[in-house]
Amino acid sequence: MDEKNNSIYTERRTPPCLSLLKNSAQQYAWGDTKGIIPFVEAELRPGYPIGEVWMGSHERAPSKIILDDSEFALDTLIKQDSAHWLGDHISKKYNELPFLFKVLAAASPLSLQVHPNLEQAKIGFAKEESAGIGRLAPERTFKDPHHKPELAVALTSFQAMAGFRSIYEICSLLGHSLCDSLEFKGKDKSELRSLIKRLFCVRGEEYLALETELHARAEQLLHSEQKTARDAAHWVLELQSRYPGDPGQFAPLFLDLLQLEPGQGLFVPAGVIHSYLKGSILEIMACSDNVIRAGLTVKHIDVDLLCNIIDLETKPLLILPEYQRFDWGTHAIYKTPAKEFRLESIEVNSSASSSSITITSGGPKIFLCTKGSFRLHNGEQLELPARKSCFAAGSCGQLELKGEGKLWIAAVGEIDT
Repeated sequence: MDEKNNSIYTERRTPPCLSLLKNSAQQYAWGDTKGIIPFVEAELRPGYPIGEVWMGSHERAPSKIILDDSEFALDTLIKQDSAHWLGDHISKKYNELPFLFKVLAAASPLSLQVHPNLEQAKIGFAKEESAGIGRLAPERTFKDPHHKPELAVALTSFQAMAGFRSIYEICSLLGHSLCDSLEFKGKDKSELRSLIKRLFCVRGEEYLALETELHARAEQLLHSEQKTARDAAHWVLELQSRYPGDPGQFAPLFLDLLQLEPGQGLFVPAGVIHSYLKGSILEIMACSDNVIRAGLTVKHIDVDLLCNIIDLETKPLLILPEYQRFDWGTHAIYKTPAKEFRLESIEVNSSASSSSITITSGGPKIFLCTKGSFRLHNGEQLELPARKSCFAAGSCGQLELKGEGKLWIAAVGEIDT
């Protein structure tokens, strides 16, 4: 199949409304190829396992529209005719696809990280651009001028740590000895910035002594009557085995541990420190790749910047879908504060596969079928089997679909006119 960078308009008179996508697989040491392939098609390659499959137009890894045995990069097509691909209103408001949709699967923990708000992203991006740091350079932090609020929806049982515990709980888990060693008084959350900086600045024998003390404390907590303490101890020991010498292994004692079951969602606002630990999720976010890391990674870290950006008070939000039930099955909507994106799902019973379901217009959409198969049409017709995704142009009005199984719909969050 040929990849073409020239205009799609040289190939046909009018661009399509419905197009299959070929998406970019991202390989990471923490990835889990077996956790990806049940849900989305991905090209298997040598090297690290697949950790993410990106669906969207981010310049780092844009999806490709498949048409007549040729491939066209979605970001290029949008630049050529944003009114068609995005719809007139979204084109004028954003001039790009404002969301990025992913399938993510983690066999081991991701980095300890935060994402910037919009103002921080614009300032950081401009600063690194003016400094001449290449956008693909390993020391680059701000890849684009966008913020990165994100929603994770569990496809399997999924574990994460996100947001700070209460001061009381942090002191209880650390214990008196570690609190003294870390010079942590436990008076209020403002101390947490200095706690993080101290952990990541200590070196040599002093750090080794802290790590030994942490291990002993985790062994103690494994025998606690409280499940929260035992869970924290489990993840401390897990991180010590995977990331020896990394201060991120202290994180389970001061961050909330969360477990999502399939269908449950977690919204992570800007500034909320987090690490996804294990499992498969759908992830939708503002179209950004801005990540500020502090540990549990071999990538570039910036502890000072993370401590400046970190939000000590804001918690992630547990998002449960709002269901509408019909004769044919269920329609679920995941509502978040983000304007750039919205996630929906449609689940159709096998007995109702002949039912016609209307998807109203309202900007561009990406469809991902994770079970069964569907047929979409609006004059054009497209077959979407399991693990395939497609793009619906924003200018093409409402769609009709038939089929059975599970269909996910990534769309723009607010279509205000």
